[in-house]
Amino acid sequence: MSSPVPATILLALAAASLVGGTGGSGRLPPVTARYRIDQTLNQEIDASQAGAGRQVIRFTTTSFLTVRLTDSAGGKAVRIVLDSMRGDSAAPIPTSVMDSARGGEFRAYVERSGRPGKLVASGNPAAAQLQGLLSDFLPWLRPGFKVGESWADTSVATTGEGADTVTVRRVVTYRATGNEGQGTRKAVRIATTHASEVNGRQPTPQGPAKISGTGKGSGSYLVSADGRYLGGEWEITSALQLSGQFSPQPVPITITQSTKVAILP
Repeated sequence: MSSPVPATILLALAAASLVGGTGGSGRLPPVTARYRIDQTLNQEIDASQAGAGRQVIRFTTTSFLTVRLTDSAGGKAVRIVLDSMRGDSAAPIPTSVMDSARGGEFRAYVERSGRPGKLVASGNPAAAQLQGLLSDFLPWLRPGFKVGESWADTSVATTGEGADTVTVRRVVTYRATGNEGQGTRKAVRIATTHASEVNGRQPTPQGPAKISGTGKGSGSYLVSADGRYLGGEWEITSALQLSGQFSPQPVPITITQSTKVAILP
């Protein structure tokens, strides 16, 4: 069986801010911020039962993004520009694709409640190939939250079509845990826990396969008093199984994703 990075990889990257209040015109000017995102992904496939042995993929990427939020009816319009992305020598994404994706745009919409919609690539085919790395860019950032409050987001997302379709049901729980400093800014730390269920089908060189499993993880990020996202880090581990005629027993796949985000001056 082959070992590409599967469609079920869920990499959270960063969060953009929601700024409360309005001026006399009823709208705030756009808010722009730049972020650096360092990601590490480790994928282990034990294909011994299929006669392919143990396969390990481990790679890192560093991305720089510019995020612009603009007041829109009932929420915020989000425009994300991929300024650059680089991977190490083990990255399965060709350098040529990352270079071609430079300047690529992604669009999303954040509801008034802070709940983000789907991130969609706009125009650049190379950027669209990287959309899986950015698909969970925006967490739920509730305006006006207070320390000690908790909230949760449940989402169901299906990728692919036909015989290559994967559905992920995910629950992310947020809790504002306390105040702390971040440089010259005061900030609130928000802790997160992630739980997911994965089900779907994918083609392989040895025939169709069923994929299923669960994921879990935790992390935290910081939000300034004016609602600006200041960075964070988290890790998510998925335990999956690939079943098909190519193996008498399900093939276990373990994916661990670590992400660290820093706001740039």
